[in-house]
Amino acid sequence: MTKSDSSSYDNNRLPFDDSLLVEEVPLAISVNDISLVVMMISPDDIEDFITGYFLTEQIIAAPIEIKDIRIERNETGIEANVSLTGRREHLLKSRRFARVNAGCGICNHTALEQAFPSINTHATWHHLPVCDFSTLRDAMDTHQEKARKTGALHAALFGVHNDIILGREDIGRHNALDKVIGAVRKRIDNPEEGYLVVTSRCGVELVQKAVIAGFTTLVSFSSPTSLAVSFARQHKLNLVFLPRNNQPVIFSQKVQQHGS
Repeated sequence: MTKSDSSSYDNNRLPFDDSLLVEEVPLAISVNDISLVVMMISPDDIEDFITGYFLTEQIIAAPIEIKDIRIERNETGIEANVSLTGRREHLLKSRRFARVNAGCGICNHTALEQAFPSINTHATWHHLPVCDFSTLRDAMDTHQEKARKTGALHAALFGVHNDIILGREDIGRHNALDKVIGAVRKRIDNPEEGYLVVTSRCGVELVQKAVIAGFTTLVSFSSPTSLAVSFARQHKLNLVFLPRNNQPVIFSQKVQQHGS
């Protein structure tokens, strides 16, 4: 490219609105002023995220075990200090947590035992929820308000039958799911009749989160990995893949089924 060509390109370049850039901040979480984890996050629905993250990391078994969340925002990022019930605080101190800087699920653990924690469930297979799966992509588009503007956010939803109850967005796919899980579990003790929906790559860590948090159906717009399917079947989670412009692929029990 010649100098004149470069000047012409610069002169004709459309201005970019910085307000369309997605916001990303570090979130530092402490438990009773003891540092636990630092991760990058979209600065919305922080209490929902912390609740969901603590549930899916098995730090708590129910939202009621969080006594208080104090959030402070400063020039560096966001600091959240969480107070737990005495029993949960004691259990947390007996566990080893790595200090991480992103919400990347299994990638942040330091040992296989941490990557695949013991899940004490006695689950049974639940019927697929009554839902018109063909409507979920449109429903997701409706709830991805910030993603439509920025093109840089993952999203997760929770629905019951054909009604989408709530949705959350985040730069991290794990974070988006944790936000939805936290929001749902604060409102609903037993979410078995509903279903989770995610836009992102469906790896085993998303399936783990759904199982640990007590959900029975996870719907993904992206094909799941073989490990995700294996883990879902092992823990009796209905896993549904929604190809664009095609019939749902339903992974449940020991056979792969096709249907709507």
